[in-house]
Amino acid sequence: MHSLNQNTPEKIAILGGGVSAITTAFRLTREDNWQEKYDITIYQLGWRNGGKGASGRNMEEHARIEEHGIHVWFGFYQNSIKFMRECYEELNRNSGPMQTFDEAFVPHNSTAMAQYYKDEWIPWVLDLEAFFDNSSQVNDDTSFAEKIVQIIQQFFSPLKNTLDSHPKFDSLISVIEQAETQFERFEDNVDNTTDTGLVDILIDLRKTLEEVCEKAENLLPLLKNPVLRLMLSKRLGIDITKHDVSEAELCVTRLWLMADFGLTLAIGMFKDGGEHDHYDHLNNIEFADWMKNHGASEDTLNGPFLKTVYCGFFAYKDGDVNQPNLETGTFLNAVIYGATHGNGTFVYRMHAGMGDVVFGPYYQVLNQIGVKFKFFHNVQELVAGTDASGNPIVEKIKIAKQVELKDESKGYDPLVDVKGLPCWPSTPRYEQIEDDIAEKLIAHNIDLESMWTNWPEIYNQPQIELVAGVDFDRVVLGMSVASIPYVAPSLLEKSPKMAQMTEKVEAVCTQAFQLWFNKDVKELGWPAYKKGSLEPEWLGYATQQVDNWASVSYLTKVEDWPVDATPKNISYFCGTFTPTTPAPDAPNPQYPIDQKASVKQLTKTMMTERFHPFMNNANPKPGEFEWNWLSDTSESTGESRFDSQYWRSNIDPSERYVQAITGTTQYRLKTDESGFDNLLLTGDWIQNGFNMGCVESATLSGMQTADAIINPKK
Repeated sequence: MHSLNQNTPEKIAILGGGVSAITTAFRLTREDNWQEKYDITIYQLGWRNGGKGASGRNMEEHARIEEHGIHVWFGFYQNSIKFMRECYEELNRNSGPMQTFDEAFVPHNSTAMAQYYKDEWIPWVLDLEAFFDNSSQVNDDTSFAEKIVQIIQQFFSPLKNTLDSHPKFDSLISVIEQAETQFERFEDNVDNTTDTGLVDILIDLRKTLEEVCEKAENLLPLLKNPVLRLMLSKRLGIDITKHDVSEAELCVTRLWLMADFGLTLAIGMFKDGGEHDHYDHLNNIEFADWMKNHGASEDTLNGPFLKTVYCGFFAYKDGDVNQPNLETGTFLNAVIYGATHGNGTFVYRMHAGMGDVVFGPYYQVLNQIGVKFKFFHNVQELVAGTDASGNPIVEKIKIAKQVELKDESKGYDPLVDVKGLPCWPSTPRYEQIEDDIAEKLIAHNIDLESMWTNWPEIYNQPQIELVAGVDFDRVVLGMSVASIPYVAPSLLEKSPKMAQMTEKVEAVCTQAFQLWFNKDVKELGWPAYKKGSLEPEWLGYATQQVDNWASVSYLTKVEDWPVDATPKNISYFCGTFTPTTPAPDAPNPQYPIDQKASVKQLTKTMMTERFHPFMNNANPKPGEFEWNWLSDTSESTGESRFDSQYWRSNIDPSERYVQAITGTTQYRLKTDESGFDNLLLTGDWIQNGFNMGCVESATLSGMQTADAIINPKK
């Protein structure tokens, strides 16, 4: 829908400030003479952009970073990285920290999974340097099938070369050699994995490995081989020093788990390959069931790789860790995307908050070039109507203006300076708000981002009504899918497809907490500590909903602590969350308070009962925790020091994580399929081909939305 006046730019109202919404605006502004074509306004609840990726600086607590959870960027986030690099280049900082993308995003080619082994949880550290060379080149020419074969070759060919002197491994050597022959045939006929016999040879390879791994003693002769020891150490995360049966047992266990998971994944993908390497036809099958159907062992089905997959995508029905649920096709599509869009890096870790290194630069660039930002604009309702031709449209947008600024003509300046870096604060900049309103916000401890706030009962918010054809020509709905029933009931009444999508596509509540320690990771008792190693992480620790941990101690450099009280470790945790009671109608300010209190208690229980496997010394035995090891610049001691840490429940619709529950992707709509001529949908919840909750998925959605504006359907 173009502007009614063809001589004026098309007025685009973007509702929400998350990754998809911001990407839409950023992509539109890449067009030549974009200001002659588009008049873009972003309407934002509260004081900051970011959605569930927003972070804030607590200026009363040493400008510490407070996140919604753990955020990393996988190396295959090709489009997200491309736009982010462009943003930093255009921002052109010439002073202070984080002047370039490469300073803000640092490659991290290591990870660790939680493995339950012999009745205890132990870390399995994966050194991924052999698979990632930190190249910035993206290779789209290699098919996913070729990538899979290359990875298998990388793993098994070096293994074969160390087995030659041990006759008992003749069968394994033989099948690896057969596999290499089949790989060569495959390279000449990449479009037909069945005719090349590739699937059969992979099944034989898995079977032979299972036989070899049945007895730990089989591997004992090889542990004295320095080449094999190095390879196993890197691949399996084991320091082989004793060359005894206990080490051999762990080696064969991990060798089998890795091979069975990887080979079963490859076998299934080759056997069930869909059109154009897409697997949507498998979306009615749960992933673990699919793996079982293709021969995965019970050890693998209950092992660390699957647990890591599920925890990484919060893939638990209703947040219940006893109900893992992930669409097979959607996950396999993501595997293909990752395999064919990598850039030589496993993940990038952000060296400040996500708000600082992502949404801050985006805001600065877009604001400087003329995109308008309307902060403190709470969308109340999108009203359905029809245009002059009787076509369904969004007729009005009703907005509550949450506060009045002292200088409305100047607008709200959202960022604060922290050691030279522009950052979003964790609360509004009250000094810019009318004094009497700011006083009420502070006195009543109002959270302007909460759906359950009673702020409308305390302050008579001015009501704004945007009218189609006058105030906007097109609407981009960039809010979470979980928000739609609250803000667009009349749209759902007129669009069965939208109603079905909001009912079927699920979004789960999550929780997060952050701890600052006066001990480093070694002193805390990380059992896999090695001097000079990368900051550790611990994934798939499925003894409770919080099953992810990341050590991010490098962030102390961008926080503002006293020199003699700078923490030695910062640890982030996150996972799904089950609210203690069903969500009540708004307003109900006590509800988020109660859910946050629940997270606090769950956190303390985890610290005293379940930290020991990865922090041996901080949690030496059940029921005990070294509370005085928590950083706290007040005079508190013991357990009370916990009160200075940070925890949160992500229960608001805008904060929930969008899942890929079995059978739900079919209900996702593309950006222009809402049924309303002037409405475009965007978010990681629309049909974008990736369909997983992550930055790249959200970026793809934003690109799709911008393209629908740039190249509208006739």
